[in-house]
Amino acid sequence: MEQKSTFWKSAMIYGLYIGIFFTLFSVLLYVTGQTTNKALGYISFPLYALAIVLAQIHYRNSELNGVISYGQAVGFAVAAMLFSGIISALYTMILYSFIDPGLVQQMKTIQEEALMQKGMTEEQVDAAMSIMSKMMTPGYMSIMGLFGSVFIGTIVSLVSSIFVKKLPGEDAFDEAMEEVKTEE
Repeated sequence: MEQKSTFWKSAMIYGLYIGIFFTLFSVLLYVTGQTTNKALGYISFPLYALAIVLAQIHYRNSELNGVISYGQAVGFAVAAMLFSGIISALYTMILYSFIDPGLVQQMKTIQEEALMQKGMTEEQVDAAMSIMSKMMTPGYMSIMGLFGSVFIGTIVSLVSSIFVKKLPGEDAFDEAMEEVKTEE
């Protein structure tokens, strides 16, 4: 029972750290007028991966005495990203609802221009924008951000957990070398 409470508490704390970090990153993009810059948005993906790996390693070493299974590592990362996603969803809702509601319209305009550059007809652009307008609301973007965060956490942790996992007895070589050193 002790381990479960440690799991959720640690996942919440690391999710909070990751969420605050990425919220500050988003604020920095907003303040510099780069909120709609896709290239800078892509920088967040390797940063998410790094944050997940660091959280998994720290959880393994500080809470689980250096031992974690593949499943525990995946579960921890997904749980941490759930809490991170909650923080990000709250920020998204506040930004697009209260701080700068006009930002949604800017995003719609950018999308419309991108569709026209692809050679779509006016009718096709109008139809696509009609569908996108329903999805480009603060509430919908917040919910999708939350699911996106959990999805990213799942994908990254499925790979990172391969390298982070450490089972009891995996340090057999190190233990044998210690025995050799003490015999000398």
